[in-house]
Amino acid sequence: MTSTLTDQLTGLADQIQLDCAGADFDLTVFPSGGAMLDIRRGDGRAFVLAFTLEHGFAVDELHADDGFVVSYQFTSPDFEPAARKLRELVGEGVGSSATVSPELNLVVVYAHDLEAAREFYAALGLILQLEQHGTGPRHYAATLGRAVFEIYPERSDSQKGDLRIGFQVASVDGIIQQLRQRQVPILSEPKESAWGRRAVVQDPDGNRVELTQKSVSVAS
Repeated sequence: MTSTLTDQLTGLADQIQLDCAGADFDLTVFPSGGAMLDIRRGDGRAFVLAFTLEHGFAVDELHADDGFVVSYQFTSPDFEPAARKLRELVGEGVGSSATVSPELNLVVVYAHDLEAAREFYAALGLILQLEQHGTGPRHYAATLGRAVFEIYPERSDSQKGDLRIGFQVASVDGIIQQLRQRQVPILSEPKESAWGRRAVVQDPDGNRVELTQKSVSVAS
């Protein structure tokens, strides 16, 4: 098995652990060039992604009564479809970010000339409105599908990280816990806001990444 595929399987396992708290994995590489990635959830359910040079990738949930030979419910010659299927199976029935993919909901660009930037993006067809949140800077905003696109005046500290993006996720607190373990800078701790539960982290390039969690109303 190539080192590229080894890296892909390891990266997939790391992502599943980020998605599903308490999940554990074993990656076995065989001399034949095949490999097997076993995922175990905290509730005891187990899943496998197997690879052979002859048959490609296969994915299924493991059960206690499975024999030595497993008839896999999903097969693919390519890695990406098999990876998506494994994440889908592992995420079934889990009240965590594994069941909901992050959704891009915010992009902020910082402009040296605010009006010139407005004219440029307006020429692309964006309908921009002038806004101001409290005592914050005046800026322009447009709605693009479910995402908000905003143009802010350039900051005085904009030596790096001139992009701000936002993702709506299933669990802000769960993701922050995982990021903290990876020593990711937490710029703003999780707290309630006008946009739901919210936190801000910093990516490796210094960009601000905003995480929000939509509030869920429970009928009494």
